[in-house]
Amino acid sequence: MRLEIGSIRTSEKSNGSVAFADVCEDRPAICIGSGGAVFQFHPHAETERRILLDDCITHPFARQSFEEEVGERVSGELKRRSADSWKHADLILCASSFTRRSLLEAGAEPGRCKVVPYGIDVMESARGLAASDRFTAIFVGTGCQRKGLHHVLLAWQKAALPSGSRLILVCRSIDSTLARMAQATQNVRLIRGVGVEQLKELFAISSLFVMPSLVEGFGQVYLEALASGCPVLGTPNSGLPDLCDGADPVWQIEPGNIDELVSTLESLSRTLPGVLDIRQSAQACASRHCWSHFRAGIRFALESG
Repeated sequence: MRLEIGSIRTSEKSNGSVAFADVCEDRPAICIGSGGAVFQFHPHAETERRILLDDCITHPFARQSFEEEVGERVSGELKRRSADSWKHADLILCASSFTRRSLLEAGAEPGRCKVVPYGIDVMESARGLAASDRFTAIFVGTGCQRKGLHHVLLAWQKAALPSGSRLILVCRSIDSTLARMAQATQNVRLIRGVGVEQLKELFAISSLFVMPSLVEGFGQVYLEALASGCPVLGTPNSGLPDLCDGADPVWQIEPGNIDELVSTLESLSRTLPGVLDIRQSAQACASRHCWSHFRAGIRFALESG
C-alpha cells in the first residue's frame, strides 16, 4: 500500500468512517472507492441495532432513543451506504477491539482489520491530585440509550450508598424521557454542558466516572477521566479492554446488567473516596496512551497493511 506518511493533510469523514487522502499527489493514495484504508469510528450498524433493540425489550421507554440513535427514520439507501462503507477499503482501522469484532461479524476479513486505540496527553501533575471523602459519581456524554444512562439512573435508584452520595450528569443533550427520570431520582444533578476547565474540575471532585455504554466505538471520555485522576466504570463494548489491565482502576460490567452495576457502585462507594493512590494509578493508566503512540500505530498499520 503506497502512502507518503508525512503528506497526509486532509480527511473526509462520513458514515462513521474516514478515508485518508494524500493531497500532495495527483490522485489519492488512500481513498474510499479504489481500495486503500478506512478508519471505522463506530461499530457496525447491524451490531449496534441488535444490541440496542435487545435493550428496548427490557426497557421499552428507551424506544424513542433507539429510533433516533440507529437512524430508523432515514432512507434505506443511506443505511446501506453506512453499513457497507468498510467494504471499499483494503485496510480497516478501528479504535477498539469491539468495533473490529462488529466488522468481523459483518463479514470483514480479520487480516484487513487493525486496532489502533486513541490517545491523550496528560498535562496535570500527579502532585496536584486530591481525594474527597464524599462519594461522587459522574456521567459525561449524550444522555441516550446507547451510553447506558438509563442503566445508571436505575442502578442509582436501587443502590444502597453512603449518606451524601451524589451523581452528576453532564449532558449537552439528553433524551426527554431520561431527563425526567433524572429529575425524579434523588441526589442527581443534571448539568447541560460545561467547558473544558469546568469538566476537569468536576472530574477532580468525582470519585468515579461511570458510563456503562451498550455500544461505543471507543469512548474518548474514559481517557479524559483517567487523565484527571478519576477511576472509571464502563463495559467491554467500548475501548476499555484496549486501554487497561487488571492493575488499573478501571471496572467493566456486563452491558445492561443493572444488578451488577448496583453491586459495583455499592462496593466502590465504600472503597474509592479518600484514596489518593487510586487516583494516581488512574492518571498513570492514561499516560500510557499518549497521542504519539496513536500516530505511530496508524503509521505502522499503513506501512505494514
